[in-house]
Amino acid sequence: MKFFNSIAALALAASASCTPSYPTGGHGHGSKLPTTILYGVEVVDTQIVRDARDVIKNFTPYLWKHCMRTWLLGAAAINANKTVKASVDLELHAVTTILHDLGWDMTPGSPWISPDKRFEVDGGLGAVKWVKGHKDARNWNEARLEKMYDGISLHGSPGLEAGKNNDVKWILSSIGFDNPGARNPLIPEKQYNSVLNALPASDIGYGTNETWVWLAATKPGATYNTIVEPFGTAFVPGYNAIGHRIFDLINPGFASSSC
Repeated sequence: MKFFNSIAALALAASASCTPSYPTGGHGHGSKLPTTILYGVEVVDTQIVRDARDVIKNFTPYLWKHCMRTWLLGAAAINANKTVKASVDLELHAVTTILHDLGWDMTPGSPWISPDKRFEVDGGLGAVKWVKGHKDARNWNEARLEKMYDGISLHGSPGLEAGKNNDVKWILSSIGFDNPGARNPLIPEKQYNSVLNALPASDIGYGTNETWVWLAATKPGATYNTIVEPFGTAFVPGYNAIGHRIFDLINPGFASSSC
């Protein structure tokens, strides 16, 4: 559950008409990729996409559904606009959206979770490392990997997508499509309903609370000055961001003097 508004997504769709498609070699822009239909949405069906789906298949159900909806709703919006579809690296979009929340994995001993990094960084580093170890890594140059990392690491900080390239913007917008609330108008209603009927979002609020409270409790230092901080303040006994915030660095002693 991330917080990007529909206005930014609409602006992104409008800007795609000015974005050319450049063949990159491998499986980037301009490549013809195998596809399949999943929950009513046409999606890329390369081996690395199938393998990315395998990475998340044993995640807790709400997290698996969230990652899948992010991919599928993004793909539905992209498919609805031929100009957009021609301008986006569809395989990059698929793998990145599927893996974007590796940093939410609460499995004991998870290979994706560090003791000291915020969840978006864990997710970005983990996804890039996974791709580099895949047998199709030769198709992923540094530019693609950088886009993957940017799309994941920026998704917890609304507004930072401004000025980024089209691929990163569509990754971030797709993550935002799974926000609570009404359907984003870029997503066709038929495909939206098909995805939500197959992968209900009724547990995403509970799941987000559970995960962010867990993050605040297990590695509080990685949650100060982030979107997770209020969840620690509200729900984790003994959690105290005061003294760790940017505000406190600029205004030393303010909290104690104001009490």
